[in-house]
Order: sequence, then structure tokens, then C-alpha cells
Amino acid sequence: MAISPREIEIRFAPPKTDGDRIAIKARICEAARELALLIHELVPGSREESQAIKACEITVQWAHAGIDRRYVARGERKALAPVLIDPEDAEAACLSAVAEADIAARPAAL
Repeated sequence: MAISPREIEIRFAPPKTDGDRIAIKARICEAARELALLIHELVPGSREESQAIKACEITVQWAHAGIDRRYVARGERKALAPVLIDPEDAEAACLSAVAEADIAARPAAL
């Protein structure tokens, strides 16, 4: 993916801290803490244990970055404009999408 100026703005914007984001990050931290404790309990003290726990830390860092950069809180969401589709067109579009998915899943069957 090419990096655009917009992507740079997203990546280096200061993180937003609202209740939704904080709650999500706390859940991720708790799950990672439990996994790190399990690794510490079950994996003999070693380089491998250290690397596994480090991977948990990295996972949390990337998850937090994704929340900071991409999560849209309820108050920030924009209402979608209604899409008016003729029912016959909607049925045709649905059938076409199903056929394309079927072909993608089983190209050798054709």
C-alpha cells in the first residue's frame, strides 16, 4: 500500500482518549496480561519465554495503535445516507455477488 499524506496524518495524530477507546484498550491489556502470565507459568524460563512475552507486548502496542488510528467512537460516526435500490436491481446484485463468491471459492469446479 502506498503511503499517502492522509495516511501519514492518521499514523502520527495524537491519540484520542475517550471512554470507548480506554475501555477497549483495557480489555486488550487484560487479555494480554493473562496470556503473558500463562506463558510465564507454562514455558520454562528461557529465550523462548522472553520472546513470547515480548510478542504479547508488541501485539498490545499494535492493537492500541489500531484503536487510536482507526476506531470511530459512537459520537464521531456519521449517519449513512439511505441507498435507494430498485428491488429487482438489489436481487440481481445479490445473485451476482453470490455467483462471484462461489467462483472464487471453487474455480476448479467450472
